[in-house]
Formats: sequence, structure tokens, C-alpha cells
Amino acid sequence: MRQFFTLRYWVTLLALCGLALGVMVLTSGSDDATPEVIGPTPGDLQTLLHVDFMTPVFGIQAPQGLTIVDGRLTADVALFIDTTRTMVIKAGTPGSNSCPNYAGVAQCVVAADLLGDAVLRFDLIAAVPDVTIKLPAVMEMLDNQTVRLANGWVVHRAFRVERVCDDETTSLPQFIEAYGETATSTYNFELQEMTRVTCPRATATTTTLPPLPTVPGGSTVISDAPGTTAEPG
Repeated sequence: MRQFFTLRYWVTLLALCGLALGVMVLTSGSDDATPEVIGPTPGDLQTLLHVDFMTPVFGIQAPQGLTIVDGRLTADVALFIDTTRTMVIKAGTPGSNSCPNYAGVAQCVVAADLLGDAVLRFDLIAAVPDVTIKLPAVMEMLDNQTVRLANGWVVHRAFRVERVCDDETTSLPQFIEAYGETATSTYNFELQEMTRVTCPRATATTTTLPPLPTVPGGSTVISDAPGTTAEPG
């Protein structure tokens, strides 16, 4: 279910920028006005979206504008993932768009529910390309090593999810119970899974440390602090 994914997009970033410029030329004949988007808004993403594939989008070709009416695309849309891969979303596909600058270069991320190469449902959100993306909190652990996020997405999770917090938790379920919607999660595009959760007051470590010892004269003895904790979900 991850046929569109490739690890080469960092190497080909310059080529992707050129590709996106080509998309802009292709679509320059269409309406220059911001297309009307009727239907789902960022606050309406509570319907479960089973995310089989999530990736940055470097260019979008939408001849009639990326218009969504009653929660469905009104025309075919092509999302350029890299120089060789394109995700085509057919007219009538359920979805939402909360990426206001979708016509720009590398401004959006797409999350999609797939059946083979076909997109069954999608959400387009605003985000610049990176190895990871910060997402809403994990609300529930599900079967098949998946989790439900606060925005209604169901995503794959790593077997060992890193917990970044000043306060200790013994497991991912305890972390979810302790912090609920106030936490955040991190999704890794290369691994195609959620790999980290972060509590609201998190710093660089997940272990509560004792006070550092002092030496005569009031100097502080600096030692290496333990790293973050990763536990099986």
C-alpha cells in the first residue's frame, strides 16, 4: 500500500522545484482566483481516515482548481511526489484541503487511504518538506500496530515509540492516559509510521534527574544526561 513512497526525494529536491514550476505553467491558463472550497474544513477532520501513505507534495496540477464540493473533488487532480511518481486523485474522491497555498512549491502534505494505486480518501494539509511532521496527539491504540490521532487519522506506529517528556511514563498507553489531547505525535515519512510522542512540557530528556552535585566553591559538576526513552507500545 506504499507504492508511491521513495527515499530519493531529498536527492532530487532541485529537480522537483523545476517540476513544480512546470506545473505552474501548465495550470496558468486556469482561474487565477482562489478556488472556492466547500465542504470539510480543518475542524471537520474527525471522520476516521485510515492513512496508508503520507508524504510531502512538491507540486499539484488541478486544471479546474482544487475544488471540493460536499466533501468530494470536482475534477481529477495530480499530486507530484517526486520526479518519477505522481499520485492521481480522481474526481468524486472524498477528501479535504486545509493547505491554502496548494499552488505553491512544496507547501502541502497529503495523507491518503489507498486500495492498490487508487486513492479512496485523502486529506491535504499545510506543511513544508522535512523528514518528519508534527501531528495531533495519540488518543487510542488500535489493532495491527496502529493508533488513532486526535484529528481522526488512523496511522501506523513504530513497534517502539519514543516518549519525550519531563515526567516518566511506563508505556505508551499510560502516556496517552496522562496527557490526552495536550500531547503531540511525530510521523516519519521515510518509515511511514508514527515514531514519537511528546508531552506539553517536554525538554530534551524523558527521565527525571536528581540535582547535580556541587564541588567546593559552588561549581556544578556536569555529566551526560540519559537520553529519551523508547518503549514498545
